[in-house]
Amino acid sequence: MFKRFDLVAVVGEYEQNGEKKKRYAKLGSFFEGDKGDKWLNLDTIPAGNWDGKVSIREPFDGDRPARQSSQPTRRSEPSGRGGSGFDDMGNDLPF
Repeated sequence: MFKRFDLVAVVGEYEQNGEKKKRYAKLGSFFEGDKGDKWLNLDTIPAGNWDGKVSIREPFDGDRPARQSSQPTRRSEPSGRGGSGFDDMGNDLPF
């Protein structure tokens, strides 16, 4: 059986109700097997304001941790936040 963790990075900041908050992105998954084997599955690498640091965290799905999977799986959709990930870019693009 495998234990899965999320690879998460801080990729920016935003302000909500006068309070600064960090913007996170899930970069992929980290897996740990029964026999001590470990591996990474990177789905993306952030561009821009990324300092190169990645946190390994318990899987997160909304307000509660997600269930552990018995096998590594690959998500086919963004992390459930809705949108494309480019929603904060604005409409004043030069093309």
